[in-house]
Amino acid sequence: GALSFGGGLIAWMHREAVETRKWLSDQEFLSGLAICQVLPGGNMVNMSLYLGIRLRGALGAITALLGLVGLPILFVIAIATVYARFDTLRTLHLVLDGVAAAAVGMNIATGVKAARRSKTLVPIAIAVAVFVAVGIFHWPMLVVVACVAPVSIVLARRARGPAPQGSPHG
Repeated sequence: GALSFGGGLIAWMHREAVETRKWLSDQEFLSGLAICQVLPGGNMVNMSLYLGIRLRGALGAITALLGLVGLPILFVIAIATVYARFDTLRTLHLVLDGVAAAAVGMNIATGVKAARRSKTLVPIAIAVAVFVAVGIFHWPMLVVVACVAPVSIVLARRARGPAPQGSPHG
């Protein structure tokens, strides 16, 4: 949490949990992220709790949460103090715009990595559809998600094939 700012934390979490440490598969990570995004609260707080529980139970969840928010809280207090003093400087706003752009780029890179591992073009098509609907047509996110989520679920289910006999998902 102390090494990420402006939304790039999910890319770091993915790299550490899936690629470097191999704690989770891509599928497990993305499934957990999907759950974390629909639950109330901050996505990254939810994701740290998910990872902590998956790896070490309740103690892991507490440790992960403290690791995510402990030091960053101190950073935010320090940054807020500096920002309050220098908020009229145009250079400061340009730096923050650059940080935000880097975070967006990291999130896109994570999506591209996950899409490359997919055996179909469905995730890319869904991402493009959401981007066009929200980013270009400026449709409300809630409407887009309400329309795209069911389609995404049906397509993902079809891509997985039929459930094994006796499976509760059959």
